[in-house]
Amino acid sequence: MRGAIAVTAAVALAVAACSSFLVGPDASVNRVGLFESVWSDLDRQYAFFSVKGVNWDSLHDAYAPQAGAAATDSALGELLGAMLSNLHDIHVNLFAGPRSYDYTGYQSRPAFFDPDVVAYYVNDRGGAPNGHIAFGHAAPDVGYVWILHFDGTGFAADIDAALTQLTGARGVIIDVRGNPGGRLSNMVAAASRFADRTRTYGFIRFRNGPAHDDLSTPEPQVIAPAGPRRFSGSVVVLTNRRSLSAAEGFVLAMRARPNVTIVGDSTGGASGGPLGRELPNGWTYRFSASMLCDTALVPFEEVGLAPDVWVRGSAEELSARRDAVLDTALVVIRRALH
Repeated sequence: MRGAIAVTAAVALAVAACSSFLVGPDASVNRVGLFESVWSDLDRQYAFFSVKGVNWDSLHDAYAPQAGAAATDSALGELLGAMLSNLHDIHVNLFAGPRSYDYTGYQSRPAFFDPDVVAYYVNDRGGAPNGHIAFGHAAPDVGYVWILHFDGTGFAADIDAALTQLTGARGVIIDVRGNPGGRLSNMVAAASRFADRTRTYGFIRFRNGPAHDDLSTPEPQVIAPAGPRRFSGSVVVLTNRRSLSAAEGFVLAMRARPNVTIVGDSTGGASGGPLGRELPNGWTYRFSASMLCDTALVPFEEVGLAPDVWVRGSAEELSARRDAVLDTALVVIRRALH
């Protein structure tokens, strides 16, 4: 879900839709028109208004006069960025020339995760060919797989390489702490190596009407076995408050399977599916036009997905080279193996 803005063919449509706001000989520098284009686009298509509890009309009333008074493009960018930040959504971003505006509230959440400390537990840790994951043994019969992100290509090959090297492991710990997300297709490729059969792990709903709570019929999201190497033993997935976006889809897909336990802190709660746009002046932006829900159709935006076994850890433990989440995971998986 996380990634670069997609510049879509809908640019012409977006310009036409806001033509009533674009006055004067050069629409690209009409700052009021640019403001209204962004505000109107989200008003029609942003998926989370009912979840966020944000009064979008009130924000328009507060910011529109300032847009009219903006003397420079930089001032308009600051204004739009401030308005969008009220949505508390990491999938809402504005790229205004050299500046980008993103919601950064997630960055203040405690991580209590240090890969260097994990190295004391997994002393044979190595990297996969495409660099997306690292893996080794947390115990002689327990594999450890750290998925850094879900970006890029060659993801399936990296998971297959890890499982090949971990042949003989009876249990696997998969670490997605601090994973910022990426492509859903990569998440599916990873989770499919652990699937026992086709299962529904969640639902996606799209904004599909003029009212802020107009959402489409839920579309089931499924995970199915795939790949030359699959693991059917006990699995523990490690999470924290910085496990976001596609990483949360991975947690949903993994917990749909028996013999999987989620250990750690709740995930971050960034469940939107971003839609990219371009403005007439070349600025780009994106926003969540869809939402991923769990199998009970409950959205988890900002709230996150709760673990089965809650443990957060602390800075003091990390300083002492102890990882409380990984310690707990080893206890949980050892219990499952016996």
